[in-house]
Amino acid sequence: MKNLRLRFSYYGALIVAVQALPNIIWALFPPAQNRLEGNVSSVPFIEYGEHILGVAIVVLLLFLANKTVPNKLHRSAPAIISYIAIALYWLCWGFYFAGMQSNIVLYPMVFLPPVAFFCAGLAGKVWPTSAASAVFLVFHMLVALENFPI
Repeated sequence: MKNLRLRFSYYGALIVAVQALPNIIWALFPPAQNRLEGNVSSVPFIEYGEHILGVAIVVLLLFLANKTVPNKLHRSAPAIISYIAIALYWLCWGFYFAGMQSNIVLYPMVFLPPVAFFCAGLAGKVWPTSAASAVFLVFHMLVALENFPI
C-alpha cells in the first residue's frame, strides 16, 4: 500500500476503454432484441452497491498506480489474462448482438469484466482494484441471478 500513488494510469485507462467499448456501442445502438433491459436488483443495497463498486473500480484503474511497477506491466501474466477476459467479453457481446441471448452468453458477460479488472489490479500491483473487483463480482452475480435465474 505504501507504493500506491494517485496518478493517471495509462494501463488502467486502456483496460477501462477496451472493456467499455461494447457497452458504449450498446448504449448508442441497442439491439432489437434486448434481454438486458431492466436488469436491476430489487434490493437497493445490491443495486447501489453494484453501481458504486463499478464506479470505484473505474476510478481506481484510472487514478491509482504502483510506483514500483515497471512500464512493461502490460506484458505480465495477469495483464494477459485481463486482455483475454476482455476479448471473450467482446465475443459474448457479438453473440448478444447477433440475437444469442441465453444465460450461456449472459453469465460470461457478468463475470468477465470483474475478472479483467481483478487481473489488471494484480498486474499493476494495485490491490484495492483487485479487492473492489472481487466484491463487485459478487454484487454483479447477485443482480444477474435475480434477473436471469439459472
